[in-house]
Amino acid sequence: MNGRGHKVLRHPDVGLITVQFEMLMPLQDPDQRLMICRAADEESQSALDRLCAR
Repeated sequence: MNGRGHKVLRHPDVGLITVQFEMLMPLQDPDQRLMICRAADEESQSALDRLCAR
């Protein structure tokens, strides 16, 4: 199951965060999943930066 898309999350302290994600499943181990997320826009990046600064 490989896929990609975007998802909107609501964090109680920083509000809405939109992330782009990519889901990968290694052929050697189909029970494993790797999900890579990154901020989809500048506002979401700023919200993630504020969370990391805590």
